[in-house]
Amino acid sequence: MAGCSNQCSKTKFSGFRKGPKLRSWIWCIVVQFTLTLPCLFSTRLEQDPVVIVPDRDINLVYGKPLEIFCIAEANYTSSDLKFTVGEETLDSEVVNSTTRRLYIENVERQVRTYYCRNVRSNKRDIRRVVVDTPPENVTDFKCISKNFESLRCSFRTPDLISNVQYNLTFSVNDNVVNPPCTAKRIDANTRYCEWNTVNTQPRYRQSEEQLYFNLHAKSDHFGSNNQTFIIDHYEIVKPDPPLGLKIVKNGSHSVTLEWKLPNNILDFLPCGVDHIIEYQIAKIDNRTHFHRVNATLPPKNQTYRYQLANLPYAHVQYEVRVYIKSKKAFATEFLSNFSYLVFYTLSEKPSRPPELVAGAFDHSTYFDRRILCVYWKQLEEYEESGTNFTYKVVTSQGNTTHTLFPDKSKSLGYIFLNTTLDAINVHVWSFNSKGSSANNSYLYIPPDKQTRLFTPKSFTKLAYENGTYELSWKLDEKIDNYTLFWCKHNASRSCSGRMDFTVLSPEKKKHVIDLPNQYRYQFAIAANYGTQSSGMVWELYCDISKDGYVMYGYPVRLSNGTPGKRSVTLNWEMNCAVVEGIILGYNISYCPIVETSSNCDPNFPKNHTYVGNPKYSSTTIRDLLPYKTYQFTLALKTIYGLKNIENATCQTTTSEDVPTKPINVKISDVKNDSLVIAWDPPLQRNGNIGKYVILNYDTEFYVDNVPGTDKSSRKVKLTGLQGFTNYSFAVKACNIPLNVCSEVKLNDYKFVRTRIGPPGRLKAPNVKNSGEITWEKPEHPGGTLDRYQIRRVKDEYEAEIYNSTDLTYNLHQCESGVSSETYEVRAINFDEDLYHGVILIDDVDPPKRTNETEMNEYPGEWSEPSTVACRGNSGLAIISIFAGIFAAVGVAYGSIKIYKSYRKMEDIKPVLPHGLGEPEKDISKYTFGNWNPNNKEEKPSSDEMLLLPNSKSVTTSSDVKQKDSNGDTSDQTDSTALSDSSKGTIDRQASTSDDGSDSSLNLEIEPIKMKNDKEEDDEASSAIDTASSCENSPYLSNETFKKTPTSGYIQQPVVNAKTGYVPAQLPVKNTPPVVSPQPASSSYVMASLPPTSFSGGAPPIIPNPKSSATGYVMREEPQANLMLGKQTQKTLGADTLPNTPSLSPAAKMGADSSYMQLHSLDSLPSFKPSIRNAVPMKPAASGYVSPTDHVINKHLNNILTAGQLTEESAILDPSMSPDAYCRFSWSTDPANDNLHSLLADSPSRTSKN
Repeated sequence: MAGCSNQCSKTKFSGFRKGPKLRSWIWCIVVQFTLTLPCLFSTRLEQDPVVIVPDRDINLVYGKPLEIFCIAEANYTSSDLKFTVGEETLDSEVVNSTTRRLYIENVERQVRTYYCRNVRSNKRDIRRVVVDTPPENVTDFKCISKNFESLRCSFRTPDLISNVQYNLTFSVNDNVVNPPCTAKRIDANTRYCEWNTVNTQPRYRQSEEQLYFNLHAKSDHFGSNNQTFIIDHYEIVKPDPPLGLKIVKNGSHSVTLEWKLPNNILDFLPCGVDHIIEYQIAKIDNRTHFHRVNATLPPKNQTYRYQLANLPYAHVQYEVRVYIKSKKAFATEFLSNFSYLVFYTLSEKPSRPPELVAGAFDHSTYFDRRILCVYWKQLEEYEESGTNFTYKVVTSQGNTTHTLFPDKSKSLGYIFLNTTLDAINVHVWSFNSKGSSANNSYLYIPPDKQTRLFTPKSFTKLAYENGTYELSWKLDEKIDNYTLFWCKHNASRSCSGRMDFTVLSPEKKKHVIDLPNQYRYQFAIAANYGTQSSGMVWELYCDISKDGYVMYGYPVRLSNGTPGKRSVTLNWEMNCAVVEGIILGYNISYCPIVETSSNCDPNFPKNHTYVGNPKYSSTTIRDLLPYKTYQFTLALKTIYGLKNIENATCQTTTSEDVPTKPINVKISDVKNDSLVIAWDPPLQRNGNIGKYVILNYDTEFYVDNVPGTDKSSRKVKLTGLQGFTNYSFAVKACNIPLNVCSEVKLNDYKFVRTRIGPPGRLKAPNVKNSGEITWEKPEHPGGTLDRYQIRRVKDEYEAEIYNSTDLTYNLHQCESGVSSETYEVRAINFDEDLYHGVILIDDVDPPKRTNETEMNEYPGEWSEPSTVACRGNSGLAIISIFAGIFAAVGVAYGSIKIYKSYRKMEDIKPVLPHGLGEPEKDISKYTFGNWNPNNKEEKPSSDEMLLLPNSKSVTTSSDVKQKDSNGDTSDQTDSTALSDSSKGTIDRQASTSDDGSDSSLNLEIEPIKMKNDKEEDDEASSAIDTASSCENSPYLSNETFKKTPTSGYIQQPVVNAKTGYVPAQLPVKNTPPVVSPQPASSSYVMASLPPTSFSGGAPPIIPNPKSSATGYVMREEPQANLMLGKQTQKTLGADTLPNTPSLSPAAKMGADSSYMQLHSLDSLPSFKPSIRNAVPMKPAASGYVSPTDHVINKHLNNILTAGQLTEESAILDPSMSPDAYCRFSWSTDPANDNLHSLLADSPSRTSKN
């Protein structure tokens, strides 16, 4: 700014005179303005990098130049600036380094936006430029007064660019009536102002003859304009319609009308009005055509009357309209709306009769009578002139006259006559409610024979589509003329409507006539000669029309044979003889039709077949669709073109066939276990489809049963699918009655892979001792099997989860003292796929996941558990629990077995162990009946097996025989005794445990005979029981006396040298068994271990028996099954046997009972081997044992000898086991003694053959 001031200062103080100094100041200001433009806008430039001067929108009067400056911001020059309008760059000049100037000399009228752009920084400034002229004159200023109630003035404005406001005022007596009316817009160029007498300011001045208007147009930037208009008020008035139009007088051909003028017209229109009257005849005049009447009436009356005369028709409907207008008005827009009235003129007699012409009769002869149909040309409806219009017919034949009227229900154009064959005269009048027409029409009908003299031949019609008919006939006789008749076509060949006719010259044999083409017409012709006439001869049925008209009534019958699946045979017959050469062939068109109609199905094309030989009467149509209803239409190919025949059609349905495949098969909504498959029915069903079969890789997967008539689209949800599994589905349609289905091709299958889902359940994992856990993949993976989880549960602790991607995992087992560990495995699938693993080979992509970062996890079901038992601190409790369970089960099982054994032994009598019976074979020596020592039971009972210490080892006869042959007698026993003087063995006799002896007293080994099959089965059964019982028996078993395989001797000493008893090695924590009491009457015998008295123990406590007759042998100690320790061998003899006081005390007995104890011979120190008898003494005959005897050999000798002297030495059977011990009790009363019965009845004593 300082620089700018300095420049001005220098210019100001130049040395010019006063005048030149003033001009210098002007130049200084201009130069300063030009040079200081950047200074003036420096502040704005700091904000706006590009500035246009002037800084506001530019409104420029048309004809002045446009000048705009553009200033660049800092660091830019004027070369960086340019002016543009839209995409167009405008030429501009450089003012200085930062400014450009746009200058346009001649600017068109416009409203445009100009841009100044910086091409480098792409910044800009804009200005809106409006170039327009001052407001121009308006055109088409006009006003209209609506019945002096409102005034509306409108005008058209020129095309406006700027905003212009129009104000219209009117003057009365040279005074402007305010306020002005601001013109309202109707459209872009039309505006108006309106005043009325009610609610506008100012009000409408009705009484002014002249209206003076002033129109003021004003623009904000382009000036203003004024126009003045003068309007004749009475020229612009549009009256309301006449009031109260009515008929005051009516006639047959005239009517008197009356109406009134509106009040405002009477009050404010001094020039008066003109009247315009119009009328229209109903059913005659066009709806838009009116007859105008030039009515001359007084210009200004309150009420007007006018007679509308010269109406042409009576009893006809008319419409009359009355208009009014100001006498000064010339334009039709000022004509009032009309008032109208509809009325009928009065009736009168018909003005004329119908027209009759020669030959206007049709006749048929029946023997001596004929039926005549007399036709006449009917009057038009507007000629009927009254109600109840008809025709009166008077016929005279000879002296007979008849008056007839036509049947109105049929037609008024003809009448039927049933007459003789003679001539007849016919007179016809028009008739209504007012009477008959003044004149009548006459027709002479000649006798029947004269009608046959000249009849036209081959009357043929050719019809064209444009309504032209070509008629031809033949006749050689001389005639006066022809009468040609026509009427609208109908099937009865009679004119039910209006009939027309024309008269033709006699030389004509052809006639062409044009008729309205919206109707079909039929024709007849009559030949006339004087008073004679042929009557009406109708066109032939075998007429052939040119062009495309349908041939009505042509006698062709089209039929079909039995249809096949894809073909049908058509037959046709024609009952009309056509001149040869007219028909060239037959065209048959056919198409499937829509159900219950005769319209072709638009989904199928229309086909044609042509038969070129006119002599053919059948053809076979092939390549049809099965189970479709076809319509066949026959047309004639003639020399005049293709002619269609009315009703030459037939319909038939082809038989069923294999349907085509379903279409538009789509798969959607794919999940891991289901999907939706949809399809549309086949295009060609070819029958009733009863079901759709869905295939998966040629295997039937699902059957969708549908009603046979169902044609809807189908949608089925398939369930039970496996996740992430490939499927290939196809659909076939099946016809159930034919049992056929549509063909399925390879490209018909739709491949799909189901969505990722949970995998199937794995099998139980395999847990190894090394800690390695292995498992197999699931049968149905359901996905990519991204992870496996192992769940380990230690006792009742919380489960531990381990992850793995392999089929193995290593864990440390049984840590922290757990008792057991349970392992389960499951597979997990992760769904990270964009389409959830779905694959669809189809036009539609599967739905994408909504959240691309989302990952779905699908865990499978846990497998069956695998349990590992650990030896922890709590294992003892678990073992105790299981032991308790097994003990309970064992007790229950043992109770059941004991109960079953008890039930079996209810009838079993006591049986003595082997070695206590008589070994003699001669049963006659004994007093016991049926007792034989050789009778050995083939199979001892289970209870006896408990008495045998070596019951597990049973020597068969074959084994014994083998031993005998080898001479090894020492192997015949299962037990041995130690030698007296050495460590060697001594031979022992067969004991009760030796299966090779029959008796404990028999030293001879009897051969055992072979048992039969039944006995072997019994023995096998018993052996099983024995084996099971001996394993758990507390008595000495076979193993106690087994010899070593090398030496054949017993490894342990049998008898304790000090005590003479077999030592029992008791376990540390073993409770002595409690002996269960048994009833004294029991016959149960049981082997027992030595009582406690032999080893210094207390005697067992046995409750008193209820009966003294007992034979019970008690078990005393369960420890006898233990191993025997080494003992010093002692010499045994009879004197070493213990006395009765040294034995265990017996249970208390009754008075009639005795008691006996048995001791092992080896346990008696006084018993010497040299004293032993090889053979025991034989029993006496008595069989009784003294109750006072207490030495076992004496008791036994008494039992066996029954009378032998007591001093005779008798010892125990040497074959008895050295630790054998038993206690007997028996009755001393022979009557109650059960020992005899035991020896006599025991099954083990039965003899063998």
